[in-house]
Amino acid sequence: MDNNSDDDTSAVIEQYADILAPRLRSVFEPQQGLSHARNRALAEAKGQVVSFLDDDVDVDPGWLEAVHAAFERYSAAVVGGRSFLIYPERVERPAWLSECHEFLYSRLDHGPEPLVDTDKAFFGLNFSVLRDIALRVGGFACDLGRRGNNLMCGEEEDLMNRIRQAGGIAVYEPRAVVGHVVPASRLSKRWVLRRVYYGAASVERSWLAAGTKTDSTYRLFSHAVRCCASVSKARFARGMSPQVFFERQYSAAHSLGRFMVRVRHLLGASPSL
Repeated sequence: MDNNSDDDTSAVIEQYADILAPRLRSVFEPQQGLSHARNRALAEAKGQVVSFLDDDVDVDPGWLEAVHAAFERYSAAVVGGRSFLIYPERVERPAWLSECHEFLYSRLDHGPEPLVDTDKAFFGLNFSVLRDIALRVGGFACDLGRRGNNLMCGEEEDLMNRIRQAGGIAVYEPRAVVGHVVPASRLSKRWVLRRVYYGAASVERSWLAAGTKTDSTYRLFSHAVRCCASVSKARFARGMSPQVFFERQYSAAHSLGRFMVRVRHLLGASPSL
């Protein structure tokens, strides 16, 4: 799909058109944004199941069979699988990033056994859904999901929650495995903290849209101030490990993301940042 790109996407599609014909069909979606593109894919698809994969994943040879079997065996409406990380050659996880935060690069592992009718989150790099029910509940929320440099997320979890509310079954299938290639450009603390900020903003946006009772604006503000002050103080602390310092930065970015969405909401502006 060409999502109104300004790069060589159309040329690449044309390059493979003859090789993959008739299985390859190109569609142009003028409204930019990941959710717009995915909704167009749902509308254009001919099959019952639509599977979403990222362009930077390596797919396990048994992935397709595992996804198909999960839909058949459990009468699933949504199927998500495992994803592990592939760091650049001779590059390890940054010292300041603990294993528990690798989910920021879409690492996902809910265990070795299938989970049927689960409420655990899935990531869009390994996400399959029944087309009809996805369209029936409104598809992916277009005020969530990435668009350009905007790292808003959570659209898969939002869709899955609406499908489950409509009676659909979500299944975690551990045999459906992909490897997510992490580019060197995303190994910077700046990128990760932006990911944290937008992730928190996405959560707050979803809660506001759903009318979920959450913290007061004053409490969000107070927490953001305390977290930022903690980071400033930690810069001059001796003996603090890189991971502990990052935890404080993480908390500050998270609290700021939530607070800024709340402010925009109170001002009547779009909360999607």
